[in-house]
Amino acid sequence: MRTALTIALALVMAGLAAVPGAAADYPAKDSDYHSYPEMVSHIKQVAAKHPGLVRVFSIGKSHQGRKIWAAEVSDKVGVDEGEPEVLFDGLHHAREHLSAELPIYILDMLTNQYGKATDLGKRVTKLVNQRRTWIVFMVNPDGLQYDLTGNPYRSWRKNRQPTPGTNKLGTDLNRNWGYQWGCCGGSSGKPSAWNYRGPKAWSAPEVRALRDFVKSRAVGGSQRIRTHITFHTAGELVLWPYAYTYKDLPADMTALDLATFRAMGKAMARTNGYKAKQSSSLYPSDGDMIDWMYARQRIFSFTFELYPTGGGTPKHWYPPDEVIGRENRRNRDAILYLMGKASCPYQALGTNSAKNNCGPLFDDFEIWRGWKANPRGTDTATDGRWVRGDPQKSPLQLGSAVSGKSVLVTGRLPGHDVDGGVTTIRSPYFTVPASGKATVRLKYWVGMGASTSAADGFTVRLVDKDGKIVKILRKINGGKGRKLKPAWTFLSSAAPAGHGGQRLAIELKVVDSGKENTVEAAVDQVRVVAS
Repeated sequence: MRTALTIALALVMAGLAAVPGAAADYPAKDSDYHSYPEMVSHIKQVAAKHPGLVRVFSIGKSHQGRKIWAAEVSDKVGVDEGEPEVLFDGLHHAREHLSAELPIYILDMLTNQYGKATDLGKRVTKLVNQRRTWIVFMVNPDGLQYDLTGNPYRSWRKNRQPTPGTNKLGTDLNRNWGYQWGCCGGSSGKPSAWNYRGPKAWSAPEVRALRDFVKSRAVGGSQRIRTHITFHTAGELVLWPYAYTYKDLPADMTALDLATFRAMGKAMARTNGYKAKQSSSLYPSDGDMIDWMYARQRIFSFTFELYPTGGGTPKHWYPPDEVIGRENRRNRDAILYLMGKASCPYQALGTNSAKNNCGPLFDDFEIWRGWKANPRGTDTATDGRWVRGDPQKSPLQLGSAVSGKSVLVTGRLPGHDVDGGVTTIRSPYFTVPASGKATVRLKYWVGMGASTSAADGFTVRLVDKDGKIVKILRKINGGKGRKLKPAWTFLSSAAPAGHGGQRLAIELKVVDSGKENTVEAAVDQVRVVAS
């Protein structure tokens, strides 16, 4: 009589047999590499051994139905403590086998070293206690298992998804991300091409799964994942965005962020002996993961091209398994560095940058970070309400940002100043340091026509969790009988005493009390820093 376990195993094996390459494995000479089933078995064993540190879960399924496995590592696993978060992923490209080994190594290192009294153990323990780390092991499991059916390998790069209207299989998962997809000659529209971008952005289920997971980590408008590495081979390179353009500083990047990318990239390269440079310096690629991660989520995202140097041939994609341990350890300090900087990447630029940019609140308005319009439900303005965007120049409106291209602005378009009353907007709440010493810093401009009254104007204020005003930081009224021409102005004001450990928010208010009045305002580069 067949037992229930025997029947269950038979069903599992029958299901696996229906998936091409399901049972494929590495040849004996490369047996230290992990196939997809071996990876799944390994990470589940680690989670079982360290249940207080590790949780394994699936973020979605591949085209052929394989689960895309991930792990969370934290001292209070499964508990959202609001800690800075880090993401690592591997194997976008099927033949880049070494890129799947480093995520497994990260899981092993963080769990095996946790709690040890060695220098490495202390360093790991501190980071596990202060971070929430996510690891996605194999983004492209279908492609890997197919690649293993060759003799010994097939040099397969893409996933195994059919392209509608053709007999071609496979999309390059690192050309399928939705930022600047297909824009700039950095991918191919031919289904047979090695870098085929897919029929449309997000067409690959593996990419959608990873995208949706990343977006799920935006809590209250604030992305918790602050730093990220995606592992590839080969070239021994540390690459930062952008991949789609050769420009060092295009409009969709700030000078501060570019400097931070360079500092972090070079610092990591010093630890592993790689070369650090902008991704497009290797070759342009559009629809690239790190471009989307930065442009849409403002995550400091890097590509590591692993061992060996060079690339483009099977000898570069298929290093022997003897190098796995050495190359994993080679990247250990870079990984720990990236985890350390997740609390505030701007620390990479030194003490002054940390002092000026690291704190409870940071917003340069290049992405939406959770400000709430009309937070009291009492706004009356019929036009020109607060929005985030690229301002258009007019006589009483500056068409510029302090950095990047976007600001928080009223009446963004010409002819649409604030009309009909009040418009307000409130920042996400932040926690004042326990010392109570915090400083609000921002830049603003106000434009007002000569006909404004004393009832018109612009106010910056701090409010508590109940919306009660705790301090007016700046108030500018009309009624002067002359135009107030806009000019960027710096505001720095200390939070009032007695609010240590409390939750506060910045609230902006603009009032236009008359039909013929013109009142406009904008804010950029908001910071709350410990003082």
